[in-house]
Amino acid sequence: MLGDSKGVETKELHVGMHWIAPWKSVYQFPIFEQNNTWEGDRDAFNFQTSEGMAVSAEVGITYHLRAESIPIIFQRYRRGMDEITDVFIRNYIRDAINKSASKTKIEDMYSGKESFFEDVEAHVRADLSPLGIELSRIYLIGRFHFPQNVITALNSKIEANQRAQQRENELREAEAEAKKQIAKAEGQARCAILQAESESKANLLLSQSVTQELIQWQAVQKWDGKLPSVTSGATPFIQVK
Repeated sequence: MLGDSKGVETKELHVGMHWIAPWKSVYQFPIFEQNNTWEGDRDAFNFQTSEGMAVSAEVGITYHLRAESIPIIFQRYRRGMDEITDVFIRNYIRDAINKSASKTKIEDMYSGKESFFEDVEAHVRADLSPLGIELSRIYLIGRFHFPQNVITALNSKIEANQRAQQRENELREAEAEAKKQIAKAEGQARCAILQAESESKANLLLSQSVTQELIQWQAVQKWDGKLPSVTSGATPFIQVK
């Protein structure tokens, strides 16, 4: 803090005992994994969706500092770790949330938060990594907070979509059952046609095989050998040449 060489020293002090001159001041920065949350109405992030709907979210972050980058981080911000987290890192997160929310519909945010925070996390990681701050993850604490009228409208729309999907499924089932019955009727009709064709062919073959001699032969087989007592002049059915 005194003399011509005053300013931030680029050499960090590692774990252990060190002698500190009275004209020097030491700032401590943890290099292990850090976790910080912004909860409650005062600290929650407020933003708007692509339709201009107001949403708020309580957010948490897990990160750590690269040891070799700590002197550069301090030179840049001249703050301790708590101030850097609550001011500068929070600003990066806020900007990323606003950027992602501006192209996200409220119903997409209502139905799925994972893809939204994946986009936010990618923006924040790209901003912090060059500074020597490695982001592990950003996560939503609890759920998004929507106005009550928006929640009611979204729930009604979801219920309507579910009913429409149910009707569509029932229609598909009815169509499938109708096709099944049609296929069954067509199969029975084909069977009837094939059976009729088979009987027709059999009758044709039978009619072609019947001759006068065959009729005489079958009559002889069934005759008991007795002539009728009265013929009324009719010729006996057996003719002998």
